[in-house]
Amino acid sequence: MAVYKDEDVPPIFAPHLNPGEQLVNFAFGVKQPHILLIFLFIATIGGIIAVFLMTKNYLVGLTTHGRVVVLQMSGKTVKAVTAYQLGQTQGVKTSTGAIFTHIKIAGPTPFQAKFHRLGMKNNRQHSVAIASALEGRQIAA
Repeated sequence: MAVYKDEDVPPIFAPHLNPGEQLVNFAFGVKQPHILLIFLFIATIGGIIAVFLMTKNYLVGLTTHGRVVVLQMSGKTVKAVTAYQLGQTQGVKTSTGAIFTHIKIAGPTPFQAKFHRLGMKNNRQHSVAIASALEGRQIAA
C-alpha cells in the first residue's frame, strides 16, 4: 500500500523547512470524498475514476521548530504547502483507531486527513506522534 518510501520523504520536505529546521516525524495521509458520495460514484460507470480524482494526498511533517508542515501532493510533486505552529492552531481534533489516525485542524487554514497504518513503513508511529504534538499530549511509550 505504501506510496512513498521513508527515505524519499525528507528530500521532498527540504525546500519547505526553515534554516536549521529538521524533520522529526512524517506521515502519508489522504482526504477522500464523503462515504455516501463514494457509494454513489461507484454505482456509476467511471465511478472509481471519479473517487480517485477527488482524493487528495498529503505528506505531513513535524519539525524541530514546533511546526507541522502539510504538503498537498500530486504524485511526487508538491501542489500546496501549509504550515501550522504548535500551540497556535485552532480546533485541533485527532483520533487513533485500529487502522486510521485522523487529524483535523479547523484554522487558520482548515485541514483534514486520515492516515492509514500501512501508508508508509512507520506511518502509524509518525502520525500518532504528529497528532499528539498537535494536541499537546505526550506520546505513550
